[in-house]
Amino acid sequence: MTPTIRRTLGAVTAGALALGGLALTAAPASAQVWDPSTISDATLTWGMSGETGGGAFFGGCNFLSAGTAGNTTASRVWTEADGFFKTTDGNVTITKNDAANGVTNATWANKCQDADGKAVSASSTTSLTGIRAVVSGGTGKIAEDGAYSVSWNGSFTVVFYGGLTYWSASDLKLTADADGDGKLTATASGYGASMEDAGKWVALTPRTITLANIKGGVAGDWGIPSVTPEYKGVKVTTATTPQTTTGANWGSFPQDFIDFQNETGQSSYWYSSGGARDAAKPTTPLVVSWKTTTDPVTPTEPADGSKEIGVTVPTVEVPATGAFSWAFADSKAVDLGTATKVGETFTASGDLTQVKVTDTRAGGSGAYTWSISGQVSKFSGSAGEFGGASLGWLPRVSNAGTGVTPGSEVKASTAATGGLASSATLAKSTGAASADVDAKLNLVIPGSAKAGKYTATLTLTALS
Repeated sequence: MTPTIRRTLGAVTAGALALGGLALTAAPASAQVWDPSTISDATLTWGMSGETGGGAFFGGCNFLSAGTAGNTTASRVWTEADGFFKTTDGNVTITKNDAANGVTNATWANKCQDADGKAVSASSTTSLTGIRAVVSGGTGKIAEDGAYSVSWNGSFTVVFYGGLTYWSASDLKLTADADGDGKLTATASGYGASMEDAGKWVALTPRTITLANIKGGVAGDWGIPSVTPEYKGVKVTTATTPQTTTGANWGSFPQDFIDFQNETGQSSYWYSSGGARDAAKPTTPLVVSWKTTTDPVTPTEPADGSKEIGVTVPTVEVPATGAFSWAFADSKAVDLGTATKVGETFTASGDLTQVKVTDTRAGGSGAYTWSISGQVSKFSGSAGEFGGASLGWLPRVSNAGTGVTPGSEVKASTAATGGLASSATLAKSTGAASADVDAKLNLVIPGSAKAGKYTATLTLTALS
């Protein structure tokens, strides 16, 4: 699975206006010199490991829940009536894989299902839900040398064996130096349980732990590229089951993380222990998007009173994992042209720069099977805001085999819902090695929108 990538849609001006282009620029390959910048609207998306969405030998499955869960008072499986499971809590939303749209919100009913709606199985390390936490509303700073620090308010809970053991991560903080080397920390809390002592259940002392160590997460105006936290080859000291240090998937989450898990009863599920599920334990890719105050768009004031606006979408070079990869074909700008007054709205259109997908996996489960979906946030600016439903697209596929199909057309709308405000499929494959994918973009701006500069964030997600 390749991760979610967010791209900033830059200035959009309503009123009598001209729509500028979606400029696609290359992501920075190394640290750069910055003006000190303020980070806002930061969103972190991470599933931690495949095991967090795997089948469990008891209790159905492991899963994530938004917020900090209440106290069951004993080690037992959660029920829906407990009310502990939440899809959304404050700045945190839990999502999972979905065959139709790529990503969907996790619910009590589907939290233990794979993308095809089948119950995940503990007997297979590839039978996974793809569950992940999406934590938004982060703020922070970027220093002159590119070092950065971002913090989030909010919590999510990690539930194993259906609820027999669970803990929560709150107040996440990501810090990194100019080379993008750093760590993600959180305040951990929860309850102590034990597989050997079913009667054990104690509240744990909250403490700061390292959720992930990262390398190469270099800052850009838009965030950081997809980065897989360290796991493979990491040695730790264990208090229970010894760590296995052989095989393709040996490794571990950070030492202080494992020390905390020794108390929750989950420790051996976060490092290689020589068990049948070691292949599902390595870390999954982590993605962070944000806005900065140092990405200015200078509006022009044409004589006719219209306003020039521009949209900047940086290209993120996602390191290929295995033999599946996807990337924008080039840095050609997408020009939405000049909006036209149509009735009570303003409209504009353009073409999404081509996405090139390459899949050389031959044979085996999942070969040539992938999907790409997209979703846009609301457009906001100093003059006000309007919803992401205003953006629609008509997906197109070329240079592909018969196994690749474009997603359905999504109509732009001035209503509160619809359009790309909800995740929609750009393209998917059931049996072709590669394809070129793009889309016709259509924007319908409500006539009530005031003249001014607006921005939004487009999220593309590739699943394989």
